[in-house]
Amino acid sequence: TNLSQEAMPPMRRKKGISASASARAAKAICPSELSAIHEKDAPTKKRFQTYLAVFVSMLAVRWLLSPVQTNPRSKPNVDSKGQLQMVFDDFLAANLQPLWDRAFNGTQHALEESSRVGHQLKKQNAKVKHPVVIVPGFVTSALELWEGESCMKKNFRQRVWGSASMARTFFADRDCWQKHLQLNPQTGMDPDNIRVRSAQGFEAADNFIATYWVWSKLIENLADVGYDGTSMSMLSYDWRLGYEYLESRDGYFSKLKAAIETHHKTSGEKAVLVSHSMGGTVTYYFLQWVVTDAKHGGGGGGKDWVERHVHSFVNIAGTLLGVPKSIPALLSGELKDIAVLMPQIGDLLEQFFGRRVRKNLWNTWGSLYGMLPKGGDALWGSGADLGEITDSTPAVVWNNGTEGVCTSTSSTSIVDNTTPADEQATIDDEFTDEELELHIPASKKWSMKQTIDHLVRTGGGYGSRIESIFSFDSKQGWKERRSSANKRKHWHDPVASPLPHAPSLKMYCLYGTGLPTERSYFYQLSCDKVSAKDVDVDQTCIDDTEATCSNGTTASDGNPPESPYYIDVAAKSDVQNITSGVRFSDGDGSVPLLSLGYMCQKFAEPRSKHNPSGIKVFTRERMHDAEISLTDPGRGGPRSGEHVDILGNVGVMEDVVRIATGLDVEEKVDKDIIVSDLKNIVKRLDQHPSGGLKHAV
Repeated sequence: TNLSQEAMPPMRRKKGISASASARAAKAICPSELSAIHEKDAPTKKRFQTYLAVFVSMLAVRWLLSPVQTNPRSKPNVDSKGQLQMVFDDFLAANLQPLWDRAFNGTQHALEESSRVGHQLKKQNAKVKHPVVIVPGFVTSALELWEGESCMKKNFRQRVWGSASMARTFFADRDCWQKHLQLNPQTGMDPDNIRVRSAQGFEAADNFIATYWVWSKLIENLADVGYDGTSMSMLSYDWRLGYEYLESRDGYFSKLKAAIETHHKTSGEKAVLVSHSMGGTVTYYFLQWVVTDAKHGGGGGGKDWVERHVHSFVNIAGTLLGVPKSIPALLSGELKDIAVLMPQIGDLLEQFFGRRVRKNLWNTWGSLYGMLPKGGDALWGSGADLGEITDSTPAVVWNNGTEGVCTSTSSTSIVDNTTPADEQATIDDEFTDEELELHIPASKKWSMKQTIDHLVRTGGGYGSRIESIFSFDSKQGWKERRSSANKRKHWHDPVASPLPHAPSLKMYCLYGTGLPTERSYFYQLSCDKVSAKDVDVDQTCIDDTEATCSNGTTASDGNPPESPYYIDVAAKSDVQNITSGVRFSDGDGSVPLLSLGYMCQKFAEPRSKHNPSGIKVFTRERMHDAEISLTDPGRGGPRSGEHVDILGNVGVMEDVVRIATGLDVEEKVDKDIIVSDLKNIVKRLDQHPSGGLKHAV
């Protein structure tokens, strides 16, 4: 049996939907601890900001986990900072103070050495073989300040993302913090006089903050069998940037290529590339870049570079076909965790870090555009992963009625939100002239293509400029020759760009399943936001505060206006798995199963056009099985399939250590483990008259 089946679990709980990190942390604290905590005096403002750093950082790393939003028109009548301190004092003392104490008192709560997968494999003679190169995912790498404006100069070379000081800086001067985290919306690069760069080394993403581990467990298990800084590297990057700019600004792909070549030269062995989340898309982009001639914008490694240098591509929880979560982030700045965590906190943070602020920040991050779903309606429009077969499964459904929308200050015509999406769509198929002025397509339902077209056309200052580095037309991308100047815009898309020529390469898709994961959204117009002043601002002039836009309005504060629409949290349907305005499918809580597994299955098919050299591809799923552990509070336990927790899943860690060391790989790892409905999803999708990969290209 595999070691992951032998590990003794701590306190178990019933399988099912994982609670939020904060709820799990609360359940891990015993009554005596709570009593002792509440007997303490109220912390000072400085201590409050320190506690708040832990909370905000954990919230940030979890922001991709689903959106149930507060109503943006609801504003609490409170003093923001004062109320925030009072609310968070109680919340942090009850939920996160123990985590902080453990981190700064030096108490270790890792599993005993004897029970770690790496230690057990060492007893079976596992030892260093292939060098390991790690490519982290979205938001989990720390960012440091190298140049800033006067409000931030005291933080030179300090972390403005991924540390306790991050939240203190945020609440001390939110506008200053935001200005240094956002990119220039016109260029996608650094704003004037500001340079924020990724931290380097294992410390960049081993732990996000305090005890919130990301890569540290896997690194420790690799260290158990002999790996260290000479045989393993982490290549972190600025996860805000569009992928092309990672190279043009930071030379990231050149550095990744050099690191792999150096490991290969010094060890005599091919490297194992291990990625997580968006890191899988970044790695896929790299594999296209490195074999393309330099004169066509590539790395000039030659057609056989991957074959000569890379042994395996281990894609953990990879976003190969993108994530629907990027849609509400870009469309309206929606964030679920604020509302779910605690209603009063949600309202207060909504006031202090509202949708407009979030949307304006996130829309400057080119990486979010790179995570938009890929493959178009042929893959996302049939409903095959939702247990239904249709011709038009929408990405966004508009719940406003089509008559009299926003014509009265007292009421708005709203469709019955409990009605399933396909029935609501029959009410009417046209929007009013007023709605068309908001750049909303004249349809009750947006397909995935319509949704992405809208975001590319109107989003955050980029507008059509984002098309200079990304294309979402998979059919056109498939037709482009590698020598074409436009091909690089499709390197992020595995539907448009096949795997490289590397017959001996192995690819492993390792991920969790069994968690409800966002798939589509229900929106409403906010009538009090509908006016020429608030809405109809030309997005292309936001970077010039004195500019007169093409429609005659002025971008008075240098930012786009607040979105006049928001997710309709009243929309629900048990039959269609719709909760709080979000329709869910299977996945790992962040990435849908369709994105996690579909391309891996298609790559593995005999004579696949997307895998012309016959690379061996294995899909290994882990069903989510949450556990409460006093030694690792706030996390899902050693068998969690959740998007970040999967990096500490004992089965996944065993697979990675075996692949790196070459220990019984063919017997233990080189086989599929399918525990979801993936096989049937692939079959339904491919049999759809207008669906599947054959119609996507």
